[in-house]
Amino acid sequence: MKQSLNEERVWPYILPFPLDPSKRELIWNILQSRVGLKILGEMVVDKKTYQHDLIEKLPYSNKSVIKYLKKMVQAVVLEQGMEEKTERGRTVWLKWYKPTSLGRWLVLFLKPPREVSQDLKKTIIEELFNLYSSSIVEAAQRYGLDIESFHRNLDREYLTELVRRQPLQKSEVAVFGSTALDTYGHLKRLPTSDELVYVEGRGSIPGGMGANVAIALSKLNVSASFFGKIGSDSAGRMLLENLNKNNVDVSNVKIAEGDSLKTLILEDDKNHRWLFTIGSPQSAISLTSPDEINWKALEQPKIVYVGEVFTEIAPIIADYAHAKGKLVIYRPGEPYMKYGVEILRKILEHTTIFILNKPSWRELTSASTQKLQTPADLLKNGPDHIILTKGDTGCEVFSQTKHQEFPIAATLQSKFNRVDPTGAGDSFAAALIKGLLRNWSVQKSISYAQVAAAITCSRQGTSQAFPTEEEVDAARSA
Repeated sequence: MKQSLNEERVWPYILPFPLDPSKRELIWNILQSRVGLKILGEMVVDKKTYQHDLIEKLPYSNKSVIKYLKKMVQAVVLEQGMEEKTERGRTVWLKWYKPTSLGRWLVLFLKPPREVSQDLKKTIIEELFNLYSSSIVEAAQRYGLDIESFHRNLDREYLTELVRRQPLQKSEVAVFGSTALDTYGHLKRLPTSDELVYVEGRGSIPGGMGANVAIALSKLNVSASFFGKIGSDSAGRMLLENLNKNNVDVSNVKIAEGDSLKTLILEDDKNHRWLFTIGSPQSAISLTSPDEINWKALEQPKIVYVGEVFTEIAPIIADYAHAKGKLVIYRPGEPYMKYGVEILRKILEHTTIFILNKPSWRELTSASTQKLQTPADLLKNGPDHIILTKGDTGCEVFSQTKHQEFPIAATLQSKFNRVDPTGAGDSFAAALIKGLLRNWSVQKSISYAQVAAAITCSRQGTSQAFPTEEEVDAARSA
């Protein structure tokens, strides 16, 4: 439906008509008659209706009823037949009528929805979609229309409606970041230049650092709202449905015209991993304007997590949240480190905790004009704490007063074997937030987060790999 239409005043019912002009004229004649409308209103959609029952029930002459029944058969609105029946010891023949596939649309057009079963509604909708899909394909071929635009329109309308119907909820954490469809593949080795190698596909699952953090929070019984963009494509459907299924508030998601972001994750026999982000200038990567943010939705959360958000908008979010007394966690990921500390400083000055991993640290030191010897040098730019994560060796924490190392406990490494570390950092960040919401110290929250990350690494994927609050608590007490 076009956006210019007032949706509150438009009933989007689609009524098919036959191609034959004479049959269309008959149908118009039927719909303009009280007798015709009454007959259609009495017809059962998927069963036989008998002529003598109609004559007895309707306040019209036999001649009028039979006249319009004949018109309906002639217009291929009804099919007719005779049925043998024994009454009081003698055989009688009863005439019956039943709506054709075309006639069903006319009958349903006049029938109150409450009189139509749920199963029949589903069947009718599927039939209607199939009917018009074939018509759209024919029209696209005839008039040179782009069939992909119809796919996008359907995806966009579905995604927009899913967001619109999201009930308002209060959240403890606002998560700004990206979504991405993660596709896994396995190969023997990386190819040389111009060499073709076979990659065994291992499936695709919804991901994206920001979306993963929001879902991991939800698994830990923390109410979270996700702020980001999703593309109008099949990947976008998977991404938004996954957030919704995992009880993340998606009422602040913006639906973009472009494609959703995608990530290719390749692994070889030696457990070496390569990650490739696949996108374009039109891809739905990040919010791009303050106008896309519902600032009132940031009143309730205690913590604001800023992930992969463009450097033009991230400082505005961090500044607003910091001014409102929120705890701000900044974890943008490696691609954003290329801007150097000179650009990121505008965000860091409003940041409470800055989280980065070793590859991000290397990229940041290389890209920055400011000389950075250790992560502690970043403290002068504003954060209270810098957390440097180091994979399966643990993490380091830097503050104005101390530098601490947190190695992974040997018991954790022996109990949870490494299967897939893809979502470990996201799980760590979410569990850290969980600890802070429990009013724990940063140090205690890190210990909790390391348990959650270890559990996540022992499972395949991201969303399904994130542990529940009960699982983390049980692992800590074991």
